[in-house]
Amino acid sequence: MKNYMIALGCLLPYLLYAQGGIVVEGANLNIVNGTDFRVESGGVINQAGGSIDNEGNLYLDNNWVQTASTYTGNGWMWYEGSTNQSINGATVIPRLRVDNGNRLLLQSNISVTNELSLMNNGSILLGTNNVVISPTATITGFDASHYLITNSTGFLQRRVAGANVIFPIGNTNFNPATISNSGVADEFEVRLTEQVLDNGTAGPVITADVVGRTWLIEEQTVGGSDATVTLQWETPNELTAFDRNNCGVAHHIGGTLWDNPPVYSPATNVGVNTWTQTRSGFTSFSPFIVRDPEANDLPVELLSFEAERVTINQVDLEWITATELNNDGFEVQRMLEGEQQFTKIGWVAGNGTTTNTSYYTFEDDNGFSGISYYRLKQIDFDGTFTYSDIRAVDGEEGEVLTIFPNPAVDLINIRLQKEDNTDLFIKVYDSKGALVINQQKVLYSNVVQLTEINELAAGVYWMQIATKDGNTYAKKFVKQRN
Repeated sequence: MKNYMIALGCLLPYLLYAQGGIVVEGANLNIVNGTDFRVESGGVINQAGGSIDNEGNLYLDNNWVQTASTYTGNGWMWYEGSTNQSINGATVIPRLRVDNGNRLLLQSNISVTNELSLMNNGSILLGTNNVVISPTATITGFDASHYLITNSTGFLQRRVAGANVIFPIGNTNFNPATISNSGVADEFEVRLTEQVLDNGTAGPVITADVVGRTWLIEEQTVGGSDATVTLQWETPNELTAFDRNNCGVAHHIGGTLWDNPPVYSPATNVGVNTWTQTRSGFTSFSPFIVRDPEANDLPVELLSFEAERVTINQVDLEWITATELNNDGFEVQRMLEGEQQFTKIGWVAGNGTTTNTSYYTFEDDNGFSGISYYRLKQIDFDGTFTYSDIRAVDGEEGEVLTIFPNPAVDLINIRLQKEDNTDLFIKVYDSKGALVINQQKVLYSNVVQLTEINELAAGVYWMQIATKDGNTYAKKFVKQRN
């Protein structure tokens, strides 16, 4: 049954009831100022070009569905049901009040242009939908039990300028973020997840030395902001070994890299079992966390480190990094068999901070006939350092293979101590063991060129060379982008 109710031209306050819900289909429903209009046991369906103009109070104890219709007016859309209610299709709501002991479930994005009130008695479950608060609108009535629940990809959007703006969000707990912006005013989007991932939004879960929450913060217009961020959590949110007296706000900047706090300090107690931490100077935005100095992340992610003797008098070292953070460079260290400690034999400058793969090489003039041990000492700009694993290289005599340049772009020179006109049977395998090059070349003056690598994708490869006398040689190389 379809009910059409029209209240036009009312000058005095009214209390109107619609039992069994209401369907506005191609009609106009005007609720004038001072009128309380209650829709009970069925909700509202506004469709087929219907128009609802609400200047009073529109009370709902069920759901709202709107399709190809309009909702206007500066009155309250007031949810007061005793069970979960939903809203679907009303994209712009001037005043929205959730006075429901359970939750309002979003089935579509909504924009609030005047006020969102939680009445200290309601929460909104976003799911995959967004709540946009207009620059002049406010959010009132939220507390530790009533807030916007960001349980999926939906976010809360608010304009942030110079003053503090609170984003009253959480999931199983109230974990709001407060942002101020001394730069250009912008729209900020915030949501929360209840874990910390090594790559910000992917990778292994970090299970110690952090608050088990990630605040995903983005600005609508990239650049121009200079933000101060305050994050709030509760004591049960702290994971194993987290040091509340020595912590700070960290910001994900790519890969496994985090822009860690320059100074760690005690958290601020703002209530019973409730804490905050603040950091200023943010000009870019993505996942934010609260961590202590022991959280497991390294300034440089070393993908590989290899040492190989290429001649009787030369050892080549090669290493690759996936990401770098404040990397001043690498001190190359060596210890010969019989010695008791490593000594510095060279320095290779790093790339500072980068999320790009970086390739490094170092040549050591080393004719030692015993075992030589190598390691890298990676040093940050602030002097902190970490050591790589140790690599051992035997002394060697006789025929050896050299390939250069390595890393290579469009060709590789192969140097092998063999007679001229020696046939070389060359095979190249990718990192998965697939044969990608199979060539026969003739050696002149101990050198031959392999130009076929120009067609290979960037990556790590193995070269295997066989000669007719039954000897085989192997060498790893890196192919860079053309």
